[in-house]
Amino acid sequence: MRLGVECGGTFTDLVLLDGAGRLAATGKVFSTPSDPSLAVLEAIGRLESVDLRGAPLLHGSTVATNAVLERKGPRLGLIVTRGFRDVLELQRHDRDVMYDLHYRKPRPLVRRELVREVPERLDATGKPLVALDERAVRDAVAELAGLGVTSIAVCFLHSYRNPAHEQRVREIVSEVAPGLDVSLSSEVVAEFREYERASSTTVDAFVKPTVDGYLSRLERSLAERGMGELSMMQSNGGVVPAAYVRQRPIHVLLSGPAAGVAGAVAVASAAGIDDIVTMDMGGTSTDVCLVTGGRPQITTESMIDRIPVKLSMVDIATVGAGGGSIVGLDPGGMLQVGPRSAGADPGPACYGRGGTEPTVTDANVTRGLIRPGHFLGGRHALDRSAATTALGNLAADLERTSRPRTAAEPAPPAADLERSPAQLAEDVFRIANVAMAGAIRLVSTERGHDPRDHTLVAYGGAGPLHAAAVADELGITAVLVPPHAGLMSAYGLLSSDFQRRFAVTRVDELAGLAPGELGEVFGELLADATAELAAQGVGPAGVVVEHELDLRYRGQGFELTVPVPPGVDPETAARLFHEAHALRYGHSTPAKAVQVVTYRLTLRVPRGETALPAVQVEGDVRREDLPVVIGGEERTCAFLWRASLPPGYAVTGPAVVEEDTATTYVPPGWTAAVDAATNLLLTRGA
Repeated sequence: MRLGVECGGTFTDLVLLDGAGRLAATGKVFSTPSDPSLAVLEAIGRLESVDLRGAPLLHGSTVATNAVLERKGPRLGLIVTRGFRDVLELQRHDRDVMYDLHYRKPRPLVRRELVREVPERLDATGKPLVALDERAVRDAVAELAGLGVTSIAVCFLHSYRNPAHEQRVREIVSEVAPGLDVSLSSEVVAEFREYERASSTTVDAFVKPTVDGYLSRLERSLAERGMGELSMMQSNGGVVPAAYVRQRPIHVLLSGPAAGVAGAVAVASAAGIDDIVTMDMGGTSTDVCLVTGGRPQITTESMIDRIPVKLSMVDIATVGAGGGSIVGLDPGGMLQVGPRSAGADPGPACYGRGGTEPTVTDANVTRGLIRPGHFLGGRHALDRSAATTALGNLAADLERTSRPRTAAEPAPPAADLERSPAQLAEDVFRIANVAMAGAIRLVSTERGHDPRDHTLVAYGGAGPLHAAAVADELGITAVLVPPHAGLMSAYGLLSSDFQRRFAVTRVDELAGLAPGELGEVFGELLADATAELAAQGVGPAGVVVEHELDLRYRGQGFELTVPVPPGVDPETAARLFHEAHALRYGHSTPAKAVQVVTYRLTLRVPRGETALPAVQVEGDVRREDLPVVIGGEERTCAFLWRASLPPGYAVTGPAVVEEDTATTYVPPGWTAAVDAATNLLLTRGA
């Protein structure tokens, strides 16, 4: 047996597969933000009749992300090359809000008074220019420990080419202040660009104690139940043992969203669809990702709370438009959805857990798209009157802010000011959809891809409810809703491969390299990677090796990561780069010199066949016709229970398809059909 558990901001999801890879059990419980492991154990505890002894747990969690967002971490110190104390303060010249007159730079995780410089210097090839001053290191460590620092990040200039000085600092820390956590930039990000490398290393050091404590608590509880090894999903879409996560916790920052993408790719691939856009709408936010040729787009530069993270990650864009996103008024008196979320506690007003502010879920309940007695399969009844009241209060606020402030201002017609809760709910629905469509454009159109050439794969508890409307915004004509859509991230954990990514920076012009030189560097990188995996008990059997190069035109300040075949020669690498540049930016310059910057290697161990999460069809089709607010008026809408729909069944909108973990809305003009694998395929009419 294998167990997958994913912790989201609102719900924690569980999927259990039996020894043959078939779906054995599912579960969904409210998340416990104060300690996510409590929800994990609650979900597992509900499998009372299942013998889980020896069963491994594959886990996705936002524990590392939340530590950074909430700034809940250790007192952190940083040791740098002499002269580079302000590397985190200077940052880059670009700004995320260009014309904000009150702009403030992102606040580093390390306070400036806790940064220490030590004499040492390497050149760009890793050759020592100034020896490491070990006495200065000892003094710096002692000072930081005396100031209450419990975790130290180390970032020396050009250490990605020669880690010896940083490794010696770690040895000295263990001698002077044993027990302190240490993160080395040469191990976290073995690539150039000093600021991003230092920033990433501080993130790793900041989340390390939190992640270690979380994993320790969880592993103890699993051991008490006699369960097997704990593994976690990385941000790059691969699974690794918990022991590795303890060493490099930064790799699990986007753990949960990456799992959902992996599951969506598996389901779409089985349906014969390789080009998709994934849309994971949960309770707190919506995550979207572009997949071409069955491969999710990967980025090596990301941000978390405006802090740069230079790491290979699935290229996911997140927007604060989830089911629990709070609806309010912006400073100009206009409706605004998110980014604040009601989360799991207290949750939307309709949850009856103390929430009073209206949310996207409240809007959908008010319209009639979510039936109060059918939420979570009827296990948690919703309060429709509370949802309507919350939206009614917001409608009153909106009316007040819309009235003229002076006698000279003409008063708008009363009908333009008065909005019923149901009308306001439709406005909320549209605003949320526009926000999600914008996120999809960010990962598709702005990357040189037309979203209309892709199928939208919608999952998460709320994703299928909004998917067709979002597709309309983008001109997408097909939407796929997998079975058990609200559990897709947990399923994705079980369908993911073991994966590790390695990289090294060496800047050279391709034209100056001999035909076999690229292969030589990849060979050195593979040898180091194989040795590291062997130390962790991973042998070479069944390992798939993938190669990539970061390439750029001479003079450019950015690179493109280009997949290349094994044994690639410089001429072929240049041609592949020109093609990638033309796809991304609409032009290329074949006559210009091309530089290789970073070599990337992925080692992957395929997990093998995992059964698709098909719906078990039971009995006759269950259908009710009920009123739903559509276009400002009540219209009759077909409500169908998904587990009663056999392959081949089709329905024309307006319709709502309900299941335990998600709700799918089929708007007018759309048709939903059940395929052989029990996916719902929504298509838009001509």
